[in-house]
Amino acid sequence: RLNLYFVAADETVQSGLLPRIMAYCGAVSVKRTWRKDGEDIQRNVDPKDQDNIAKALADGWVISFPQGTTKPFVPGRKGTAHMIKEYRPIVIPVVINGFRRAFDKKGLFIKKKGTTLSMWFKPILDIDYDAPIEDILAQVMDGIEQSEAYNQVPEPATGGK
Repeated sequence: RLNLYFVAADETVQSGLLPRIMAYCGAVSVKRTWRKDGEDIQRNVDPKDQDNIAKALADGWVISFPQGTTKPFVPGRKGTAHMIKEYRPIVIPVVINGFRRAFDKKGLFIKKKGTTLSMWFKPILDIDYDAPIEDILAQVMDGIEQSEAYNQVPEPATGGK
């Protein structure tokens, strides 16, 4: 039996029938500390959220989306790095391409047919769990190819003169 969980925003798992079914299948819902119902907010981390993630890690695999959104090249949230530092899990970066071009924001409706979708698993990260949170987060973001280095657009080549 494979125990697989994923971290999802509480407001997302409550937003409709399909998200609720997915939540029943293994979501660890957390309250976002920076956003609620489309509004920017400031709130403290709920210790229950941390406990629930710890229980899921003790029981199996946990999928986390460090940016908290499907929008590319958004800075990662430090909560992911805090959990990695505290619980020292095996971290396997997964790179997903084409999702945002192919589907709407909620992932339910096709926006563009014929879009190439790809997903690949990269090697396990060799994390220094005693490093600062910022360094751990930078390593994770680089692992999922969402760091600034991957967001650079190459200069067009100039030919001849």
